[in-house]
Amino acid sequence: MVVKIFITLLLISGLCSSALSEPVRNLAELSDDIIILHTNDVHCGIMDKIGYDGLMLYKKELQKKYKYVLTVDVGDHIQGGTIGLISKGEDIINIMNEIGYDVAILGNHEFDYGVEQLDKCKSKLNCSYICANYCLTKDKKPIYDPYKIIEVGSKKIAFIGVATPQTISKTFLHEILDEDNNIKYDFLTDNNGQKLYSTIQKYITEVKEKGANYVIILAHLGNDGDAPYEFTSDGFLANIEGVDAMLDGHTHRVYSQKSKDKNGKNITLCQTGTKLANIGVLKIATDGTITSELISEVPEPNDKTSALSVKRGDINRWVDKDMNDYLGGIEALHADELNEVIGKVDFDMKINADSSGDSKKQISRSEEVSLGDLVADAIRAAGNGDIGLINAGSIRADLFNGEITYGEVLNVLPFSADIIVKEIPGKNILDALELGVMHLPGKSSIFLQVSGISFKVNATFDSSVEVTSDGTFKGVRGERRVYDVKVGNVALDENKKYRISFDNYIAGGGDGFSMFSEFEEIASTSKTDNQAFITYITEDLKGVIPEQYRTSANRIIIETNPNVESDINPGDESELNPDEDSGNLFKTKFWLMMPLLLISLF
Repeated sequence: MVVKIFITLLLISGLCSSALSEPVRNLAELSDDIIILHTNDVHCGIMDKIGYDGLMLYKKELQKKYKYVLTVDVGDHIQGGTIGLISKGEDIINIMNEIGYDVAILGNHEFDYGVEQLDKCKSKLNCSYICANYCLTKDKKPIYDPYKIIEVGSKKIAFIGVATPQTISKTFLHEILDEDNNIKYDFLTDNNGQKLYSTIQKYITEVKEKGANYVIILAHLGNDGDAPYEFTSDGFLANIEGVDAMLDGHTHRVYSQKSKDKNGKNITLCQTGTKLANIGVLKIATDGTITSELISEVPEPNDKTSALSVKRGDINRWVDKDMNDYLGGIEALHADELNEVIGKVDFDMKINADSSGDSKKQISRSEEVSLGDLVADAIRAAGNGDIGLINAGSIRADLFNGEITYGEVLNVLPFSADIIVKEIPGKNILDALELGVMHLPGKSSIFLQVSGISFKVNATFDSSVEVTSDGTFKGVRGERRVYDVKVGNVALDENKKYRISFDNYIAGGGDGFSMFSEFEEIASTSKTDNQAFITYITEDLKGVIPEQYRTSANRIIIETNPNVESDINPGDESELNPDEDSGNLFKTKFWLMMPLLLISLF
């Protein structure tokens, strides 16, 4: 169908915003080139960097030059910030409807609020979702439409959606087991990628038979993550044919490049980073030539009637005024709650090397950080554990000098995972530590921040950890990197059971920590991770982060070869974030029950 965008008036806080409508255009004067704007891994960054208001302005400016301007998203938009968490993604869906997205696919974090809530978001999203490899295990049929064909003038463009096959272990996926204790969902995960490749190739053939002139893959895969090559963007493209471009996501990288398909043909491959650091622009010229570019700053418009210049960080950004008002209205709805002060800190506590949002620069994914110490201490205190653990991918933002608000806590810990307690043998704890450091000196979401335990790591040789194709721990085949492990001041006893307080994500085997999943929960704290953090600050620390947390506590000492350059491994992007066969994955109990966020914590 020809894409037509209709935006309705919305009421926010009793005020009626202006209609965010498509500008009146003289089509005869406009270019017939097709523009496809693409975003990925926005993670609720609605007014970060370019912002959704900047995207809206840029889209309107392009509509003054081109007849056909489509907007697509490549996943991970409803999770990652306070607005998404409080509304369980629905505010983000409303924003996407206002912008007029034409196609959207599933990132692994679209599942974080549960399948039922995802279905609700899908029903609210005007363009709906497509995904070719989100299937029921029993019949391998896609649960959502696998593709969407859009008529643009005389051309048909087919978009095929691909989620990461690591989704099972890279998200808080609910109701994962069926009544027979088998995995309910299959993202076409196997040891060599063939299930995924053959399925997508089938749909490529199908859309071409339906008259598609261009085939574009929207894939939440990415390069430079911790996925096996078969499930990276390059590995995927190298095993299919017949596509014209691939718009990418998942690893929060920034690139516009070429990657070879099965026949050695160069295919345009693009990813925009995260939090709207860039807008991707794919152009299909009338002669069929495909080009791409990344826009890091929306140009100043000639007509500023509907534009606004706003300060974001150190940069003045041009944005659409109506959309800026709309976004501000959404933030205002939650302002009182999010601005509640729960404590203060007199120094910065950072997980990031800079403000880029690039997981490549998240130091917490390759070393102990003071904020990781603080969070792990809070989790240990909540469960009265011998040990507290949290994977680096669960800690998503810095804390800065000054008052600590409820909203900032939700930015740091946006997943609201339940904190539970299990008794785990020392041998399994040692395996978990070994898995957590397997990517060093690279970065990974599975790196553990710890409390109550200390250890050293010899990262001068390659890890001997064995994992399945989606990163699930299998065993240690050779020399261990981790040594001198102490619980308190006493050496770890591999045969003794220790009381571990951690979130139900890694406790249930998420991020590959299968060594925990077989053990029963012995206690529930009745707290989520962010609630435990607030309680620790307000009650244990009396509202003030003490000086001891200014720097890390040397709980993890890492020895690296200074001549080896760090090869970055982010774990999913930034993502928190992935079987030998998906039917065998985590047949032990996998309790990933993320509760509804309590609007009032006190």
